[in-house]
Amino acid sequence: MDVNAINNNNISSLNTSVSSLQSERSSSKSRIENSEKEALNLNINNYNKQRDELSLNVQSLNDGIAITKIAQNSIEKQQDYLKNIQNKLENINNLENKNDIKQSINEDLRAFNQIAYETKYQRENLLVNNYNDEKNSIDINTSFVNFSMDKPNTASFANDIFESINNSDLNNSLNVNNSMDKVASSSSKLQNIYDQFTDFGNKLEESARDSIKEQIDLFNQNKINKDKNFGKESSDFSKTNVNANAGYLAASQANIVQEQSVRLLS
Repeated sequence: MDVNAINNNNISSLNTSVSSLQSERSSSKSRIENSEKEALNLNINNYNKQRDELSLNVQSLNDGIAITKIAQNSIEKQQDYLKNIQNKLENINNLENKNDIKQSINEDLRAFNQIAYETKYQRENLLVNNYNDEKNSIDINTSFVNFSMDKPNTASFANDIFESINNSDLNNSLNVNNSMDKVASSSSKLQNIYDQFTDFGNKLEESARDSIKEQIDLFNQNKINKDKNFGKESSDFSKTNVNANAGYLAASQANIVQEQSVRLLS
């Protein structure tokens, strides 16, 4: 048997295998690069999605916190008017005709009502619940949790006090006491509404802090991934394996040729 023929055939086979291997390596490299791009794009898209989602959450929660502060500020002003009315009723004995106080009290009630109807956020009433309002609750929605509280109607307090005072003879001490009780009751109800807004605002602030913390964690994680990208590491690991396997294959082919040659020459 011609040893040279065997060697030539095997070498030819090796060259063909190596050529095929190079083609496969080129194809593998292309697939790995595409995988890298896909992993990177997926990572970027996922980061952008989470970032935008958290930003919208914080924005919505900030709106809710603003609503809380605006409503509470208005309620404090309304409480001042109720205190004025209460003081006028308590000092009513200084007047010869006690019904003369009604006009002054009505001015306080009109100012009280004006605050109720002018307290809005983005055109939405906060202290008045009208029949033509689109909704009767204050709602703050995020992608994780929703917050809601019933919309109050503080204007009704002024109407109740107005009827109590203007439909009564204040020269009668019993009527004065009834009117004072009505004012005190309205003030207590107004304080309850204030407390509801406080509780509502505290929940929003707590959720906002959590969302901001998530934003910070997301930013820090993304910063780490820029230096240590999981998708890139996976691709690098795959490339190492492909190159190592390709080297083993070439060595195996060479060993086969050498072994056959030695066997025939011996």
